[in-house]
Amino acid sequence: MLESRFGYDPEGDMFCAYGEDQAALEALGELMNGVAMDGSRMRSLVAAADEDGFDFDD
Repeated sequence: MLESRFGYDPEGDMFCAYGEDQAALEALGELMNGVAMDGSRMRSLVAAADEDGFDFDD
């Protein structure tokens, strides 16, 4: 589980994760890369967020 093992600061068109737990940051990178490189997974994630009421302001 990665919860609470790093901090993050998304702004505009970028996402920044930070912390001292190198293993957690690497695991996050692998998870994010898996979504970013798979258009189908990305579309599903965006659709689910939209259904949950996430405000896409851009």
